[in-house]
Amino acid sequence: MFKSVGLPHGFCFLWNPQLLWLHVVSDSLIALAYFLIPLALIRIVSKRKDIPFNGIFFCFATFIVACGITHLMEVITLWHPIYWISGGLKALTAVVSLATFVLLLKLTPAILAIPHERDLARANEELNSVLESTTMCVLAMDPEWKITYLNGNARRLLAVDKQVSGKVLWDAFPAQEQATRERLEKVMATRNPEEYEAYYEPLDLSTSVHAHPTESGGVTVFFNDVSEQKRLQRQLEVERALREQRIESLAQMAGGIAHEISNPLGIIHARANDLAEVAHEGESVPSEVVIAACASMLKTSQRAMSILRGLRMFAREGTHDPMFMTSIPELIEQTVELVSARYRTHGVLLSIVPGVVPKIRCREVQIGQILLNMLNNSFDAIDGAGSTERWVTIGAAQAGECIQVDVVDSGPGVAPEHRQHLMEPFYTTKPLGAGMGVGLSLSRVIAHDHGGTLELTDVDGHTCFRLTLPVHAGESEAGVQAQPEGVA
Repeated sequence: MFKSVGLPHGFCFLWNPQLLWLHVVSDSLIALAYFLIPLALIRIVSKRKDIPFNGIFFCFATFIVACGITHLMEVITLWHPIYWISGGLKALTAVVSLATFVLLLKLTPAILAIPHERDLARANEELNSVLESTTMCVLAMDPEWKITYLNGNARRLLAVDKQVSGKVLWDAFPAQEQATRERLEKVMATRNPEEYEAYYEPLDLSTSVHAHPTESGGVTVFFNDVSEQKRLQRQLEVERALREQRIESLAQMAGGIAHEISNPLGIIHARANDLAEVAHEGESVPSEVVIAACASMLKTSQRAMSILRGLRMFAREGTHDPMFMTSIPELIEQTVELVSARYRTHGVLLSIVPGVVPKIRCREVQIGQILLNMLNNSFDAIDGAGSTERWVTIGAAQAGECIQVDVVDSGPGVAPEHRQHLMEPFYTTKPLGAGMGVGLSLSRVIAHDHGGTLELTDVDGHTCFRLTLPVHAGESEAGVQAQPEGVA
């Protein structure tokens, strides 16, 4: 059946060389084109997997290859009359052609339903309108990390313009945290969405991020500015820690304060009782005696009132207080009144170093809390060391446009490995249960809020906690001197 039948086609052309080569070259070039076209179609489909109806491309490729083979057979049958094989290949081509036609006929409605370029442009405009009007920030990247889109909110929040499009993300925003980059790279690699929070230091920007992979192989990031929420959260944490630290400090002073108040009350009670007995017996009392008794009661009551006033001040929150002109030496004296009994009971000498400083604008309660923390830390350092030299000094002095309050103690000092961490939250060198490690860190936050600093330094070989506060121009008043006083 597949043997040669009849004469080759060359006899029909009378073996005319020009006519033979015309057919050979033409059919060969047609066959070559039919073999190359499917390769181009396969390359397109493999590169653009998003193109719909991939099956029809493969049908066309098969159909075209079959057509190319039939043209190749036309060249062969010029010399070899294998017409059965040629006819069989034509029959196969016919079947493939009809199958392609049927498939194309079925796909015609779906192909016709593909949006027109105008429709796609309109849909793109509507999508851009939605993305521009949304409250979320949107940033899209391709697989090479090149920025392909930023909506208006993202541009405003990140302080960039449309020219950033086309740049590599890491070049456009080089200061991103390593953790943020690792998260995005994980989304790109695993094609799984991620939710996380990120911080961009150059803009002091905290964001809530939702990163999603795209079908094109890139990543789209949706994010919101949560800087204000984070600030409020930090403020609440600071306020809560301040309350806890304040309660801890008041608990430490409770015994001493009770003793300091009970003594004046005892004196007042005794003097009042003496006057009552004299009055009851009807005796005549010289005015000098009454005046002396009243002066004694007045002096002792003023001392008790001073202690209670200081206690009431330190028991308050103070975070939202307005700033007023405050005398730092008077604030030092009030703080010393609160801790003097504790110092005296444990045999620690507490002295105020005299100094002339101007009043400054500050939140009195908060600065008092810093002074209290400094004195409590110095006391703990000395009391826990068991050293024979037991003293603490506190004094204020002006240094240029600032006021410096130094608390110097005779304690063993702070080990070098602890110095760089001492101001960190919840870091403490005290035994378990002796402190939460928030006093100094919170004091530093308060100092920074006032435009000042709190630092650990050394004075004449002794440990010194130094609080520095600015004296704002036009806000200082006449100098106030803290009188030297040995209070313990």
